[in-house]
Formats: sequence, C-alpha cells, structure tokens
Amino acid sequence: MEFLTRLSNKEKRLFYITVAIIALVFFDRVVFRPVMNKLESFNGKINLEEKKLEKSMLILQEEAVIASEYKKIAQNIKQEQSDEETTATLLSNLEKMANSVSVFISDMKPNLVEKFDFYKKYSVKIEAEAKISNLADFIYQLENSPKLFRISDFRLTSQKKEAILKVNMTVTQVLIN
Repeated sequence: MEFLTRLSNKEKRLFYITVAIIALVFFDRVVFRPVMNKLESFNGKINLEEKKLEKSMLILQEEAVIASEYKKIAQNIKQEQSDEETTATLLSNLEKMANSVSVFISDMKPNLVEKFDFYKKYSVKIEAEAKISNLADFIYQLENSPKLFRISDFRLTSQKKEAILKVNMTVTQVLIN
C-alpha cells in the first residue's frame, strides 16, 4: 500500500485502469472464453443430434413402407426348404431363365453350400453356349432377379462357328436361415 500512497491522483487512476484491464483480460482468457467454447461445442452437438433426430423421424414416418418392402424382399431370400431342395430349386430356376432367352446349358454343377452366421450361400457352376444378345439377356435376368442371383465368376470364349459364345460362370444365391 505504500506504493499507492506515493502516486499522484492521475497515476492512481492509471494504475486502477491498468489493473482493471488486466483483470478483464484474465477473466476473458480464464473464464469467459472456455465457457463460450464449451457452449459452442454443446451447440454443435445439439445441432448434430437434432439432424439425427429429424432423419430418424423421417424413417419412422416411412416405417410402414419399409416394413412392406422388407416383407417382399424377405420372401425371396428366406430359406424355407432343406439345402438339397433349395439347390434343386436354384438349378430349376436357372434352367428356366436360360431356356426363356435361348441359352443352351451344357453342364450345371452345384457347389457345396457355404454356411455363415445367419445366411447360406448356394453356388452353381454353369457351362453354356449362346449368341451374345441371348447371353446378355440371361445375365441381365440373373442380375435383376428378386432371388438375389449374382454372377461371381465369369469366363467367355468364342466359338469358330457363327456368332456363338461359350461361357463358364458361377452363379450364387444368398438365403437367410
């Protein structure tokens, strides 16, 4: 306090103003800014959660549509037969598809069923011959089938006669247990 008594009134005012400014800067750096940063962080998290909530509300509004679509899809991928019956049905479906677009199947060999946690993967090796347009139709039918047929292996060779192609492919189907 001796220090203050030696100062003139003008110097005392300047000292008090300096102390007040330092206190304000200290308050700003130590208290105000961290609190404001925390509030901004919370506001960002709130905005993110509000967006998630809006998306969830839209999904809930579409629940009936989603449930009906799921039922349609589940019908085609639910396994309701034994593995042997399912394999026979797969072979029959592939043969019908091939015949409908004039693809001649020379050989079909089912592979072993691959079993996973909640689904099974059936696969068939096919050797066939067809014109390119018929083969393209066959592949299109397979890939767009509601039975979830997929071509996992594909080899194409040309025949010398006409425009006939020879194809070796593996067709897979996934079914839920």
